[in-house]
Amino acid sequence: ANIAEARWELGYAYRFAGMLNESITESERARAIDPNVKRTSSAPNAYLYIGEYEKFLSRLPKDDGAAFLVFYRGMGNYYLKRFEQAAADFDRAYEMDPQLYTRIGKALSYSIKNQRDVALEVLRDVEREIDQKGVGDSEAIYKVAQVYAVLGERGSALRVLRRSIEAGFFCYTYLKSDPLLDSLRADPECNTLLEIVRNRHESFQRTFF
Repeated sequence: ANIAEARWELGYAYRFAGMLNESITESERARAIDPNVKRTSSAPNAYLYIGEYEKFLSRLPKDDGAAFLVFYRGMGNYYLKRFEQAAADFDRAYEMDPQLYTRIGKALSYSIKNQRDVALEVLRDVEREIDQKGVGDSEAIYKVAQVYAVLGERGSALRVLRRSIEAGFFCYTYLKSDPLLDSLRADPECNTLLEIVRNRHESFQRTFF
């Protein structure tokens, strides 16, 4: 069906399962049908996850009226190692709307500024809220794991990473190469989790492709 929102949601599901090229195809089709579909509440993350950082940034709407999109602009810049710009994006997103994603960004901003203790405090607060409210957004939970890993909190990073996978984020192509998880790679538990992700991803692939 050529319904933009249906195409976009399909791309979303493919992304979580690690079918990144298929996710890109669906989200591009959705935006071709309706350039404003999910404009302020979702981003074409598959580009980010295959390492096409500049292309990801170019696909974000130019009008930065939504804190969520400003946060993702920060993520793109962070991966490109434009840390000063990333911190400015994260700070601005947080000022616009201090919600779940922008608080994760704020923790990354503190980390860029070498304020590790404050970054950890913000992140632990976010994790507590995820626990208390039963947040099911596995992609957001994954981002908490990433920042723990960046901060060198290996135990916390692995705990939250497992939770993200259990909640439905098994984007194998991304997880196996995500530079933000590099500090975890030597840990046997990280390899165990990657194996779980690979199995789920391959099972999804067999079932739907």
